[in-house]
This record gives sequence, C-alpha cells and structure tokens, in this order.
Amino acid sequence: MSQQKSQMDYWDAQWRGYKRNASSFCETHPFLINSQGVWEILGNKAQGMSFWEYPLPNLEIIIFSTFVIWRLFDFTCSKIGLRVPRFTYMMIAGVILGQTCYVNNKSWLHNIFFPDDGRPKVAETLGAFGFLLYWFLKGVTMEAGTGLRMGKKAGVIGFTTMFAPLICGNFLFRWRKRGNISVLITEYRLIIFMQSISAFTSIDTLLKDLKIKHSEFGRIALAGSMVTDMLAFIITFLNAMHYEKYDGLLQTVFSCLFFAFMVFVMRPAMYWVIKQTPEGRPVKDFYIYLILALACLSFKYFVAIHSYGPAGSFVFGLSVPNGYPLGSAFVQKFESFNLGALFPLFGSLTMMQVDVPWLLKECGNLIRMEGQLYEVVSFILFVNATKFTASTIAAYSFKMPLRDSFALALVLNNKGVFELAYFAYAVETKVQSMPEVFTIVAAIILLNSIFIPMALELVHDPSKRFKSYRKRNLAILKDGAELQSLVCIYKPDNITSMISLLEAFNPSKDSPMACNVLHLIALVGQATPTFISHQLQKPELGSISCSDNVITSFRRFQQKIYQYTSLDIFTSVSMTKHMHEDICWLALSKSMTLILLPFHRTWSVDRSTVISNDDKLRIININVLRRAPCSVGIFIYRKPIVEYHMTAYHSKICLIFNGGKDDKEALAITNRLRLTDTRISLTIIRFTPTFSEMKNEGMEEAFQMVSLEETVSNFVKEKDESVTYIDKAISDGSETSKILRAMGNDYDLFIVGRSSGLGTEATSGLSEWTEFEELGPIGDLLASHEFPSRASVLVVKKQEYIHHTKSQKRRSKRCM
Repeated sequence: MSQQKSQMDYWDAQWRGYKRNASSFCETHPFLINSQGVWEILGNKAQGMSFWEYPLPNLEIIIFSTFVIWRLFDFTCSKIGLRVPRFTYMMIAGVILGQTCYVNNKSWLHNIFFPDDGRPKVAETLGAFGFLLYWFLKGVTMEAGTGLRMGKKAGVIGFTTMFAPLICGNFLFRWRKRGNISVLITEYRLIIFMQSISAFTSIDTLLKDLKIKHSEFGRIALAGSMVTDMLAFIITFLNAMHYEKYDGLLQTVFSCLFFAFMVFVMRPAMYWVIKQTPEGRPVKDFYIYLILALACLSFKYFVAIHSYGPAGSFVFGLSVPNGYPLGSAFVQKFESFNLGALFPLFGSLTMMQVDVPWLLKECGNLIRMEGQLYEVVSFILFVNATKFTASTIAAYSFKMPLRDSFALALVLNNKGVFELAYFAYAVETKVQSMPEVFTIVAAIILLNSIFIPMALELVHDPSKRFKSYRKRNLAILKDGAELQSLVCIYKPDNITSMISLLEAFNPSKDSPMACNVLHLIALVGQATPTFISHQLQKPELGSISCSDNVITSFRRFQQKIYQYTSLDIFTSVSMTKHMHEDICWLALSKSMTLILLPFHRTWSVDRSTVISNDDKLRIININVLRRAPCSVGIFIYRKPIVEYHMTAYHSKICLIFNGGKDDKEALAITNRLRLTDTRISLTIIRFTPTFSEMKNEGMEEAFQMVSLEETVSNFVKEKDESVTYIDKAISDGSETSKILRAMGNDYDLFIVGRSSGLGTEATSGLSEWTEFEELGPIGDLLASHEFPSRASVLVVKKQEYIHHTKSQKRRSKRCM
C-alpha cells in the first residue's frame, strides 16, 4: 500500500493530503486549492509544485488567457469596422490556445490547459455553468408571444426554413446510404437536424451583436427561429417515442408536465413577484436567487428525464417576464459577469478539442473529393443551400424586398453557440463517437459565424432597423378599426396639450382608440436606465411615483370614455440621446399606427414670450421622424381644440391639402376627428399654382385640373354640409403666407402634412426662411411666432415602410 502511494504523482498526493513518503493517510478538508507561494519552490525544489498546478491559479490563468485573446480580437475587429458576434472571437481564442499547447506536449502551457493527471476540470465545469446561465438569460430576454404575434408570416417562414432542408437532407442521406459512407448514421441524422433548425439563441446573439435586434427585420428573424425551435421540440419528442418506445413516451409526458407547470404555476408566480415590487424599486435579492436556483433545478430535471439539460433552464427562463423589473434584474446582475468570465470558458475550451493538424491534412482529400471531410462538408453545403433557397422564397412571398429576403435567409442559416454546444453534448453522451466529425462540424460553425455577419453587412441596411414591412398608417384603417396611438410626454406642460388632442379624437363605438402613453424622463447622474409598465407595477404605499401626475391625468381622461378607450402608461428613464429609440421600439413592438409628439417650444397665452425652448427635445422629434415605424404627428398647442364644457361650442378645423402623401395621411386624421364629433366643421384648402411649370415633377398628378371634392372623395362623403372646400390660385409662397395669415383667427386647429406643397410654387420662398425643418415649410409658417393666430397646429408625416417591388416604389413616388 505504501509502495503504491509513493508512486503517486506529487500533485495528486498533495491534493489528498498525503506526503511523498505516504506517512499521512488523512485527507485535508477543504482541499488545498491555492498555491503556497514562491517559498514552496525555493524551500523544496524536489517536491514543490508549480503555482499553476493548483486549482485556483490554474483557473485564473485560463480565464485570463481566454479573456485577453478574445477581447483583443474583438477590439481589433471593431476598430476596422468588422462586426462579428463575440462568441466567434471566443471560439477563435480556443483554437489559438489549443494549437499553441499542442506544439510541445511537455511545455508548461500544455500542463495548464491539458494536464495529464487526474486534476478536477474546474474550468470546464465553470464554462458549462456559464453556458447554462447564458441559456437561462436568453430565455429571460425572449418574449414568448413574439412568434404568435407575427402570425402567418413567422409560421410559414419558420416551417419552410425547418422542413425544406430536413426533407432534402434525408433524401440525400438515403441516396448516399446505398454506397459506402465513412460517417455513422446517427451522426448523419444529427447533422441534418442541427443544420435544419435556426436556434433562437444563436440568431438572437447575432442580431444583438450587429445591433439590429430591435427592428422589424430582427423581429421576423427571431419569430422565425422561435417557430423552428418549437418544431424541433416536437420532432425530438416524436423521435423519442418512435425509437425509444416506452422511455420516449415517459420523456414526452414529463416534458409536457414541466411546460404546463411553467405556464400555469411559475408564470403567475413571476407576475406576483412583480406586483410585490413597488414602482421604481428593484426586485428583492431573495426572489432573484430563488429563481436562479429553480433554473438550476430545471436543468437537473431535464437531465433526469434523459433530455438536453440546458433546455430546461431555457424553458424556465421563458416563464420569467422580460423587461423591467424582473427580467432586467437578471440581465443587470449576471449578464456582464457571465459574458466576461464564465461563458468564454465554454466557447474556448470546447474549440480547444478541435484537431487542426488532422483538418489541414484532410484538406488534400477534400480537393480530390474523397474522405470524411469531403463527405461532411458537401452534405452540410447541400443542406444549407436548400435552407437558404427555401428561406428566401418564403420571405419574398410575403412581400419582403429581395435584398432583405436574402439577408433573412443568411440570418436563419447562422450557426453559433447552440449548435456547437449540442455537438459537444453529443460527443460527451456518445451519440457522436467520431472526434473527426466534431472537428469538421466545429470548424464549419466557426467559419459560418465569421462569414455570415460579413455577408449580412453587405446585404442589409441597419439604418432602416425601425422601418416596417407592413403599412401602419391611418389612411389604410378600416371603418370602426381601433386606432393604436402612442402619446409621448416630455414635460408636465405636455399633459394638458396631449389630452386636448385626444379629446378631439372623441373615441366612440365606431371609432375606438388604444392610447399608449410614454412618459420620458432624462437619466441623471449614474442612475440605471429604467422602463416601467404601470399596468404591472403599483407605487409603494405612501410613496409618490415619478409619473404620478401623468398617470392621474390620463386615467381621468379615460374615465370619461372608458368604454371605447384602452389605456397603457409607461415610463422610460434613459439618456436623452437614446429616447427616440425607446419611442420607436415601443411603437414597433406594440404595432402602433400613430405617434404623437409635443413640439419642443411653448409660448405664453398671449404669445408674447417663449416659455420654454428645449433643443434636446427637438432633436428627439427629428430622430423619431427619421426612424418611426408608423405615422407621426407633431402637435403645437396654443389653446383647447374642443371645449366640451360649452354646449354651444363649435370647433373649426382647417386642413391644408396639396395632394402629397403626408397630406393624405393628414386628411385621414382629419376625417377621423370629424366623423366622431358632429360639433366639428372642416375646411379643406388647396393651393393651386397659376402656371403648370413644377419644380417637382412628382407633384404634377396632384395638381391636375380636377375639383378638390373629387380629390378627397375617398375620405369625405359627398354633399357633407360640415365640409367646406376652398381652392386658391397662387404664384409663390408669399401669397400662400398672406392667405393663411388672413384666415388664421378663423380656426381652432390647423392640420397639415409635413411635405405639403414641398417643391411647388405654394412653398417657393418659404423654404428658405424655414426655422424648424421637421415641420415642413407650411407647418413652420403656422407655428411661427409671427403667425397671428392662437389656433393649435398638427403636422403629420406618413409612415415610410419598406417596399416590395419597383412598381410599388413608383406608385409611392407618384403620391409624394
């Protein structure tokens, strides 16, 4: 026994508490995990261990090495403008470290990363936990209902993306199986399955790193990947029941019970936690760590039923409501630490198993079209080509532009963290027994994650990330359809003005309205950006919410017409330069039709002095106009539009209509105001040039010799006595100004399109004197300090959506 002990490796003996002569048989608890310092080597060179042989220094060296290398690649590539997902750099770090260690098997570097003794794999264990935490956080940030809200489009794209390569891959596999194949059947099936799905975690990571996640394009890609994930779950359970019979049936039953428990027990419990958290206060740490512990138990549950363990944590993460306060709390607490320290260990240490020398040697057989490398690569290329073609056709059939259809197909063909993890899991569980196949697949995943983002940069325009592929404007709303509006509040002064405008809409049974109010508060000091939904959270008893006056005022407005108005109130605390993104993101996620913005300048009642003039708010409005996914209205408030407390009061609205696309949207808004209240009279005025020469050829159609009544006949009913039509012949902008000034005091509200008369004689001379370009030339005239009127002004800009075909673009240009 003593002779056996004396032959033990010194590190192994030191770990268990034995001496070199085996005189001690007692183990030390806790185990010695940190080095005794340089004195160990200096005092006993023969028996002393190097400091990197101890678990803690060894772990620190591995974390430091992987972090430095992948961050170096990240920094360098970002400086040259190459945007690649960070996980790609983590994989590259693993390849570099792996090949560096293999150069000399006796080097100290090899002993650090590939020890030959029975040392516990601490770094690998922490990397696996990092992957588990990563998947859980992805489930937390994922909105489970997104795929359902995208409807038929997401379903068809996801279904086609999944089943086209799955079917074609199986046909090729059956054809190859007739001859000699060097890859196992189980490995072929695994490759077909993994290449057919578009894993949500990989797609989400790609879109987030490329900063196009919060866009219409990103939402379609994520929704399509969710559909493929759900189909993958179903196929997995069907395969389990088919091949494993009784055990597969039990696995399916226990998985369904787990899903039901998440939906009917855990999800309501999460909302209970949110309701217990006062507005503006963080969730208690007890709930945070309890939920994290349950996520780990979900992992163990899936392992116990012989399923893929991380999927349990991911599904559990789906039960956590994303966003503030609960979902964001997990992201703030764990994401930075996990992505900085733990998760890179998983990516790097997994890629260290890649046999690069064998791969380079096998490239010769690839050229000769033989061998394992050729067999696997050709098969994967065929499946991916099928998937790319099917995804492109499916997206294009839903009227996405061809360029964006290509981009969507590229995104759905992206491979990353999930695929690498699942292949590593297959090797560990002996489903895939050939390390050469893992080397090939891991190399392809690495190349895929490098070149697809590069190709996506060439194909997709990220500046259009908030643009929509669907029309979201009032001109296409059917009679009786609900108006989805987003009302923005910058200051307390905006409350009265916006409620006055909403009252003018006068929601009714035939014209319902969904009113979403967003109170924007500038981030001060070192505070954390916050997004609060006041439907989910209530203020703490005895405390006052930062949006209390907004909540009280708009709920009082809703009480007057509660039957026909739904009200949601949100508060966003963020930096001023990011506020327009909050507005556009909320409008996109809630499928808004109209965004209402308050003008940045306010005057005194007699208009003699400027009360406030905030250029930061003006920049927000300009950025929203450029990026909005729907129509936008900027409201200049001077006095109430409708005085409901005066029974004999009659409101007068003037619409300036010159035939442009923004004017047609302004006409749709005006018509909605007029039809809901019989006490509103409407005057429609058009400025017609006295001669036919136009600066903008696209406006010729708008000024054809037809009556104004015929032009607006699609919106206004014939012989409507409450509507007055006025045609004014003008030769330049000065005459337009004189006419409007003369009638300024006759109306309570002016409505005009932002591009109204732009490029025609109606605005010639006015454009050069425009102070606020976001209002357009005529809107700027109506809002100017010199304009002799106390009437309010609403400037409207129609949605700019992404067109499908050239014919649609030509029709759009003719409307401009």
